[in-house]
Amino acid sequence: MNLRKWMTLFGTTILIGAAASLVTGAIMQLCDPTFRDVDANGWLFNLFMMALAGLSFGAFAHMGFFAYLMLNYIARSIFKRPYLWVALQGFVAAFVLVEIAYWTYDSKFPAATFWLVPLLLLAASVGVAWLKVTETSAGAWIPTLFYMIAVTTVEAVPGFQSGGKWTALVFTIIPVFICNGYQIMRLHRILGPSRASGVTMGAN
Repeated sequence: MNLRKWMTLFGTTILIGAAASLVTGAIMQLCDPTFRDVDANGWLFNLFMMALAGLSFGAFAHMGFFAYLMLNYIARSIFKRPYLWVALQGFVAAFVLVEIAYWTYDSKFPAATFWLVPLLLLAASVGVAWLKVTETSAGAWIPTLFYMIAVTTVEAVPGFQSGGKWTALVFTIIPVFICNGYQIMRLHRILGPSRASGVTMGAN
Protein backbone atom coordinates (compact mmCIF):
# COMPACT_ATOMS: atom_id res chain seq x y z
CA MET A 1 0.00 0.00 0.00
CA ASN A 2 1.84 3.06 -1.23
CA LEU A 3 0.74 6.70 -0.96
CA ARG A 4 -0.73 6.79 -4.47
CA LYS A 5 -2.90 3.73 -3.83
CA TRP A 6 -3.98 5.08 -0.48
CA MET A 7 -4.99 8.45 -1.93
CA THR A 8 -6.85 6.74 -4.77
CA LEU A 9 -8.74 4.52 -2.34
CA PHE A 10 -9.56 7.47 -0.10
CA GLY A 11 -10.72 9.68 -2.94
CA THR A 12 -12.85 6.97 -4.50
CA THR A 13 -14.39 6.04 -1.14
CA ILE A 14 -15.54 9.56 -0.31
CA LEU A 15 -16.96 10.00 -3.82
CA ILE A 16 -18.87 6.73 -3.45
CA GLY A 17 -20.10 7.96 -0.07
CA ALA A 18 -21.33 11.19 -1.67
CA ALA A 19 -23.12 9.32 -4.47
CA ALA A 20 -24.67 6.79 -2.08
CA SER A 21 -25.89 9.55 0.24
CA LEU A 22 -27.27 11.52 -2.67
CA VAL A 23 -29.29 8.58 -3.98
CA THR A 24 -30.37 7.41 -0.51
CA GLY A 25 -31.31 10.92 0.59
CA ALA A 26 -33.31 11.59 -2.56
CA ILE A 27 -35.26 8.36 -2.05
CA MET A 28 -35.85 9.22 1.60
CA GLN A 29 -37.08 12.66 0.55
CA LEU A 30 -39.56 11.15 -1.89
CA CYS A 31 -40.77 8.56 0.63
CA ASP A 32 -40.96 10.95 3.57
CA PRO A 33 -41.29 14.69 2.80
CA THR A 34 -40.49 15.52 6.43
CA PHE A 35 -37.02 13.95 6.05
CA ARG A 36 -35.73 17.24 4.67
CA ASP A 37 -38.49 19.81 4.95
CA VAL A 38 -37.62 22.09 2.05
CA ASP A 39 -39.66 23.76 -0.66
CA ALA A 40 -39.17 23.19 -4.37
CA ASN A 41 -36.60 25.98 -4.63
CA GLY A 42 -34.47 24.38 -1.95
CA TRP A 43 -34.13 20.97 -3.56
CA LEU A 44 -30.85 21.69 -5.31
CA PHE A 45 -29.24 22.99 -2.12
CA ASN A 46 -30.71 20.05 -0.25
CA LEU A 47 -29.12 17.57 -2.65
CA PHE A 48 -25.81 19.40 -2.30
CA MET A 49 -25.96 19.07 1.50
CA MET A 50 -26.74 15.36 1.17
CA ALA A 51 -23.70 14.87 -1.06
CA LEU A 52 -21.58 16.85 1.40
CA ALA A 53 -22.75 14.61 4.23
CA GLY A 54 -21.85 11.63 2.05
CA LEU A 55 -18.29 12.89 1.72
CA SER A 56 -18.11 12.88 5.51
CA PHE A 57 -19.54 9.36 5.66
CA GLY A 58 -16.93 8.21 3.16
CA ALA A 59 -14.10 9.79 5.13
CA PHE A 60 -15.41 8.26 8.36
CA ALA A 61 -15.69 4.85 6.70
CA HIS A 62 -12.13 5.16 5.45
CA MET A 63 -10.91 5.91 8.97
CA GLY A 64 -12.76 2.84 10.21
CA PHE A 65 -11.23 0.75 7.45
CA PHE A 66 -7.68 1.56 8.44
CA ALA A 67 -8.56 1.22 12.11
CA TYR A 68 -9.70 -2.34 11.35
CA LEU A 69 -6.50 -3.08 9.43
CA MET A 70 -4.46 -1.87 12.39
CA LEU A 71 -6.59 -3.88 14.81
CA ASN A 72 -6.14 -6.95 12.64
CA TYR A 73 -2.36 -6.46 12.56
CA ILE A 74 -2.16 -6.11 16.35
CA ALA A 75 -4.50 -9.06 16.98
CA ARG A 76 -2.44 -11.33 14.73
CA SER A 77 0.58 -10.59 16.87
CA ILE A 78 -1.33 -11.26 20.09
CA PHE A 79 -3.17 -14.43 19.09
CA LYS A 80 -0.57 -17.03 18.20
CA ARG A 81 -3.27 -19.31 16.84
CA PRO A 82 -5.04 -17.52 13.96
CA TYR A 83 -8.34 -19.36 14.49
CA LEU A 84 -8.73 -17.70 17.91
CA TRP A 85 -8.78 -14.23 16.33
CA VAL A 86 -11.19 -15.43 13.65
CA ALA A 87 -13.46 -16.97 16.30
CA LEU A 88 -13.40 -13.76 18.32
CA GLN A 89 -14.44 -11.76 15.26
CA GLY A 90 -17.34 -14.13 14.67
CA PHE A 91 -18.47 -13.80 18.27
CA VAL A 92 -18.27 -9.99 18.18
CA ALA A 93 -20.21 -9.85 14.90
CA ALA A 94 -23.02 -11.96 16.41
CA PHE A 95 -22.96 -9.87 19.59
CA VAL A 96 -23.28 -6.64 17.60
CA LEU A 97 -26.38 -7.94 15.81
CA VAL A 98 -27.95 -8.75 19.18
CA GLU A 99 -26.90 -5.33 20.46
CA ILE A 100 -28.63 -3.60 17.54
CA ALA A 101 -31.84 -5.42 18.43
CA TYR A 102 -31.38 -4.33 22.05
CA TRP A 103 -30.80 -0.69 21.04
CA THR A 104 -33.90 -0.51 18.90
CA TYR A 105 -36.31 -2.73 20.86
CA ASP A 106 -39.03 -0.74 22.61
CA SER A 107 -37.49 2.48 21.35
CA LYS A 108 -38.84 5.39 19.34
CA PHE A 109 -37.95 3.58 16.12
CA PRO A 110 -40.74 1.71 14.30
CA ALA A 111 -41.58 -1.60 16.01
CA ALA A 112 -40.10 -3.77 13.25
CA THR A 113 -36.71 -2.03 13.42
CA PHE A 114 -35.34 -4.27 16.17
CA TRP A 115 -35.43 -7.35 13.94
CA LEU A 116 -35.43 -5.82 10.46
CA VAL A 117 -32.19 -3.86 10.74
CA PRO A 118 -30.06 -6.75 12.10
CA LEU A 119 -31.56 -9.14 9.56
CA LEU A 120 -30.95 -6.85 6.58
CA LEU A 121 -27.46 -5.98 7.80
CA LEU A 122 -26.63 -9.67 8.18
CA ALA A 123 -28.03 -10.54 4.75
CA ALA A 124 -26.16 -7.72 3.03
CA SER A 125 -22.95 -8.60 4.89
CA VAL A 126 -23.26 -12.25 3.86
CA GLY A 127 -23.58 -11.09 0.25
CA VAL A 128 -20.38 -9.04 0.50
CA ALA A 129 -18.58 -11.87 2.28
CA TRP A 130 -19.64 -14.31 -0.44
CA LEU A 131 -18.20 -12.04 -3.12
CA LYS A 132 -15.01 -11.68 -1.08
CA VAL A 133 -14.67 -15.44 -0.71
CA THR A 134 -15.20 -16.04 -4.44
CA GLU A 135 -12.31 -13.68 -5.19
CA THR A 136 -9.97 -14.71 -2.34
CA SER A 137 -10.42 -17.76 -0.11
CA ALA A 138 -12.89 -19.36 2.29
CA GLY A 139 -10.95 -17.92 5.22
CA ALA A 140 -12.34 -14.47 4.40
CA TRP A 141 -15.88 -15.34 5.52
CA ILE A 142 -15.74 -14.43 9.21
CA PRO A 143 -13.36 -11.42 8.99
CA THR A 144 -15.47 -9.88 6.23
CA LEU A 145 -18.67 -10.44 8.19
CA PHE A 146 -17.03 -8.89 11.25
CA TYR A 147 -15.92 -5.85 9.30
CA MET A 148 -19.21 -5.34 7.50
CA ILE A 149 -21.33 -5.82 10.64
CA ALA A 150 -19.29 -4.54 13.57
CA VAL A 151 -17.38 -1.70 11.91
CA THR A 152 -20.42 -0.50 9.97
CA THR A 153 -22.49 -0.45 13.16
CA VAL A 154 -19.88 1.57 15.04
CA GLU A 155 -19.70 4.07 12.19
CA ALA A 156 -23.51 4.30 12.04
CA VAL A 157 -23.97 4.99 15.77
CA PRO A 158 -25.17 8.60 15.09
CA GLY A 159 -28.05 7.11 13.11
CA PHE A 160 -29.05 4.91 16.04
CA GLN A 161 -28.94 7.98 18.29
CA SER A 162 -31.25 10.01 16.04
CA GLY A 163 -34.18 9.81 18.44
CA GLY A 164 -36.16 7.19 16.56
CA LYS A 165 -35.98 8.78 13.12
CA TRP A 166 -35.78 5.77 10.82
CA THR A 167 -34.95 7.96 7.81
CA ALA A 168 -31.88 9.29 9.60
CA LEU A 169 -30.78 5.74 10.41
CA VAL A 170 -31.21 4.63 6.80
CA PHE A 171 -29.46 7.75 5.52
CA THR A 172 -26.48 6.97 7.76
CA ILE A 173 -26.11 3.22 7.57
CA ILE A 174 -26.55 2.65 3.82
CA PRO A 175 -23.77 4.98 2.58
CA VAL A 176 -21.39 3.73 5.28
CA PHE A 177 -22.16 0.12 4.40
CA ILE A 178 -21.59 0.76 0.69
CA CYS A 179 -18.27 2.49 1.40
CA ASN A 180 -17.16 -0.39 3.62
CA GLY A 181 -18.19 -2.96 1.04
CA TYR A 182 -16.22 -1.14 -1.62
CA GLN A 183 -13.10 -0.93 0.53
CA ILE A 184 -13.09 -4.56 1.64
CA MET A 185 -13.55 -5.67 -1.97
CA ARG A 186 -10.73 -3.42 -3.13
CA LEU A 187 -8.27 -4.60 -0.48
CA HIS A 188 -7.15 -7.82 -2.13
CA ARG A 189 -6.85 -6.08 -5.49
CA ILE A 190 -4.58 -3.42 -4.01
CA LEU A 191 -2.40 -5.70 -1.89
CA GLY A 192 -2.37 -8.72 -4.16
CA PRO A 193 -3.81 -12.19 -3.39
CA SER A 194 -1.10 -13.41 -1.02
CA ARG A 195 -0.90 -10.35 1.22
CA ALA A 196 -4.65 -9.72 1.22
CA SER A 197 -5.22 -13.32 2.30
CA GLY A 198 -3.15 -12.70 5.39
CA VAL A 199 -5.12 -9.58 6.26
CA THR A 200 -8.61 -11.02 5.79
CA MET A 201 -7.96 -14.46 7.20
CA GLY A 202 -5.89 -13.29 10.14
CA ALA A 203 -3.25 -15.84 9.20
CA ASN A 204 0.46 -15.37 9.47
